[in-house]
Amino acid sequence: MFFTLTAKDNHDAELMGADTVKLCELQGIRPRLADAKGLASRTENNIRGFKAEFLFARLFDLPPPVVNVLSDGQIDFWLGEYSIDVKCSCREDGPLIFDSPDKFTANIAVAYGQSKGDPRTFKLHGCMSRKTFFEKAYKHDFGYGERYVVDADQLDPIEKLWRLHIQKHMAVAS
Repeated sequence: MFFTLTAKDNHDAELMGADTVKLCELQGIRPRLADAKGLASRTENNIRGFKAEFLFARLFDLPPPVVNVLSDGQIDFWLGEYSIDVKCSCREDGPLIFDSPDKFTANIAVAYGQSKGDPRTFKLHGCMSRKTFFEKAYKHDFGYGERYVVDADQLDPIEKLWRLHIQKHMAVAS
């Protein structure tokens, strides 16, 4: 499924991505460098991430993302009792990637890919629990050390997350 940001959400994501890098620099923290292959700057990567977070927030009717000064603890949203980490690839069909097991602290990851033709449009690949991710992940070196990877077509449909949330919410309510 493809989703397109509103002009305002797109603008806010651009500001938040640039602000995040600037806040790190002002604190003396060196943001990660650009992609090893020169595909995107740290600012561009942060902007892309915020764009995906806005899309997820709108899809599940959650408050929009915020800039965290130090860290979000690898948790972008709470959907009821489930912590969510939203990830975004610069490739439309890019995989879900985590640097290491301790970088996947949320219960569930949701993956998007940047559309080839429109910087405001993203493909929602799906979701995967932490446990399932590490059962299915393979290691791959993209040029800056091995990472854990699950291809986009191996992710669970987003409807699974919705069902899980509704079932948990209904069980708590009854």
